[in-house]
Amino acid sequence: MRYAPAVESLNQIGGAPFGPGRTVLFFDQIKSSGPIQYALLLGVFDNASESPLYFVASEVNAANTTHGGGSHFLGVFNGEAHANHGASDDWADPEKFFPEALKLAAAHFGITPAQALEGGESGEAP
Repeated sequence: MRYAPAVESLNQIGGAPFGPGRTVLFFDQIKSSGPIQYALLLGVFDNASESPLYFVASEVNAANTTHGGGSHFLGVFNGEAHANHGASDDWADPEKFFPEALKLAAAHFGITPAQALEGGESGEAP
């Protein structure tokens, strides 16, 4: 993965199988190593290599007080590029961010969120 969130440390708060050959992990308490600050991350990893394949990030919108918009951006890292899916205060809330992040990740891999989590311990995001 050539392009991913720049982080020094993070706290894993959950995880589950994510379709064939993959695992999804959920993170908070993220210390960034670059200028972009992250509140929450969802990462999809290859089981065999343990390499990251895809990330969805709740990125702090430092300019929202001066330029408007929501408090956090919904950012996607597909390994080659970054895409912004809009700003909202919702992306600061784990109960709103993780379900949406799961939908985006499942769509990227061509499966539904339910299919993605089949066989998972809880079948739900944290």
